[in-house]
Amino acid sequence: MDEATEPGRGAVLARWLLGVGILVAFAALGNVVQHLVGLPIPGSTIGMIALLALLATPVRRWLLRTVSPAADSLVAVLPLLLVPLAVGIVGSFGPLAEHALALAAALVVGWLVTFLTAAFVADLLMRRTRRS
Repeated sequence: MDEATEPGRGAVLARWLLGVGILVAFAALGNVVQHLVGLPIPGSTIGMIALLALLATPVRRWLLRTVSPAADSLVAVLPLLLVPLAVGIVGSFGPLAEHALALAAALVVGWLVTFLTAAFVADLLMRRTRRS
C-alpha cells in the first residue's frame, strides 16, 4: 500500500484497542454470567465461548477483522503472560505435592481429551476441505 491508502498509526492503534476492548468486554460478560448463575466454569472461559458463538453469526467478518490484531499480539506474548502462573505453582509446591497423584491424573486426562478433540476437529476440517 502507498502512504495515501495505508492506515495511519492512530487508526491501527484504535483498531487494536477496539479489539482488546471487545475481548475484555466478553471476558467481563462471562464473569458476570458466571457470578449470577454460579457455574463452576471460569467467567473468562464463558466469555470466550460467547465470543466463539458470535463468530457463527453474520457479524463474523467484522468481528474477525476487529479482534484479530489484538488477539494475534496477545498470542505472541502468551508465554510471558503464563510466567506468573508458573511462579505461583512453584511457590505453592508444598500443598500441591500432597495431591500429586490426583493432579497427575487430571493433567493426563485433560491432555488426552484435548489431544483427541483436536485430532477429531482436524479430521473433520480436512474432510470438509476435501469435499469442497
